[in-house]
Amino acid sequence: MQHDDQGKVTPMSAGEMSVRPEKRVRLSREARIRHILAVSQRLFSTHAYDAIAIEDIAAEVGMSKGLLYHYFASKRDLYLATLRHVLAQMMQFTDIHSDLHTGLSETLSMFEQYPGLAKMVLRAGIGSDDEVDALLATYRQQQLGRVYHGLGFSDSHPLVLLGLQGWLSLLEEVCMQWVLRPDVTREQVVLLLEESLRAILISAASAVPATEGAYLGLDGQTAGMQPLITATDGQ
Repeated sequence: MQHDDQGKVTPMSAGEMSVRPEKRVRLSREARIRHILAVSQRLFSTHAYDAIAIEDIAAEVGMSKGLLYHYFASKRDLYLATLRHVLAQMMQFTDIHSDLHTGLSETLSMFEQYPGLAKMVLRAGIGSDDEVDALLATYRQQQLGRVYHGLGFSDSHPLVLLGLQGWLSLLEEVCMQWVLRPDVTREQVVLLLEESLRAILISAASAVPATEGAYLGLDGQTAGMQPLITATDGQ
């Protein structure tokens, strides 16, 4: 029922009677955490750590500060969780994709969407912090192992490992610098990284048994014709 201009009660139209308040969807704890991390990833990659208050994050997430503390004990705790979340995404280029080209393209796409993300993650936007340093060291060691085994190596080849460590450092630096260079396309960067990795592997071929070298296309004749990442086998 409703009132007209004279205060008389008049029937509601069918359309008005059908309107009901939208029922709020109740998210699971895991879904809420994913939402919080998505918001914090955006905020921490676009603002300095000290410039963000926990109230700002809560407002962007759409919950009270008290409820946010129910999921994360402090802003630093949320930052560390965000860092782990982003590093896990960066790890995916060897975990998910059977070829390096696709994985690198998706990694660069993430930094393209959030230009400040590379600096926040790889240059510790929180400042000097032992726990952040430990997370980055663990990520780099795991990433080295994944790329190494993904290339098909089984035994330890020190020269190859050294070259791959250098290439992963190059990857990090390129990610940070590329977002500042709109005149360079993502595809150009991917090809640069692919060819630089292949050059490193060919240079280290003398330390690799002939059977493995031929399999990887490092004999100087088949280079460029085979995928650089063959399989990870969950390693």
